[in-house]
Amino acid sequence: MPRLQPILFRRARAISPLVAALLPACRDIPSAVTELRWIRLHVASTQVPSAIGTEAATSPASPSVEARVARLCARRGRGVPLQYVLGSQPFGALDIKCRPGVLAPRAETEAYTLHLAEKLQSGLPGKHMSVIDFCTGTGCIALSLYEALAKRATSVSITGVDVSETAIDLSRENLRRNIAAGALPAVTEAKKVVFRQADVFEDGIAREMRHCDVLVSNPPYIARKVWAYGRGQMGYSVRKYEPRLALVPGDAVPAYDGCEHADVFYARLLDLAGSLRPGILLFEVGDEEQAVRVVRLI
Repeated sequence: MPRLQPILFRRARAISPLVAALLPACRDIPSAVTELRWIRLHVASTQVPSAIGTEAATSPASPSVEARVARLCARRGRGVPLQYVLGSQPFGALDIKCRPGVLAPRAETEAYTLHLAEKLQSGLPGKHMSVIDFCTGTGCIALSLYEALAKRATSVSITGVDVSETAIDLSRENLRRNIAAGALPAVTEAKKVVFRQADVFEDGIAREMRHCDVLVSNPPYIARKVWAYGRGQMGYSVRKYEPRLALVPGDAVPAYDGCEHADVFYARLLDLAGSLRPGILLFEVGDEEQAVRVVRLI
């Protein structure tokens, strides 16, 4: 990653020392200004009034508020992902809680999930819909699809699967908090979303889950050498703060003949698709080159 020029820091400090603090992570002044605004909004929305209820305690310009803003800016400036700094990430109509140890949702993941939801909604009235989301992480994909499909389908069953206990705990928490906030309908027998801890490489997983209409996954797909050396594709912040388990296939996962290590999850998911027989199969991939390799696995 190229070094930032001193003149850029001088310009940032002229706007605000906090903009300068954010610059190492944001890399440019407009992004730093935008993130500072988001951090201020977050602090203002989560500020707890003091016991005596003074206006100074909750004023955006009060010393306690400014100190908290400065602490969050310092964390972000060290490279901590903004989703971890703020503790959540908007995803469609939902607010997804984020924490270290679970991959933070990306804008591109949100974009294709909302596109998929729109396509599914157009053919839904009077139908049952079942979805399996492998490598669910925060549950953002599964929950967003549930939010969209529960409005239109006669019945809907969505299952989010992840090997990480931390991820499953967080996905269940995101389900509860979005129901409590009124962003998701309550789970019923006819319309439900569940999260379960399981390894996609387990032999019996397809037998347990049976058929699904949609299989979607944002699996680990980054090559080990890219994780280790960057190669221009992997930022410092991601390598330092986000879980390798969610990004890079582990060394112990089974090998597939003619399949690069970075693509082994796709090979396994295609095996599962043969048993689950989904009408729609949607995978997130790293780039066009990987997309071509995945298509060749089919």
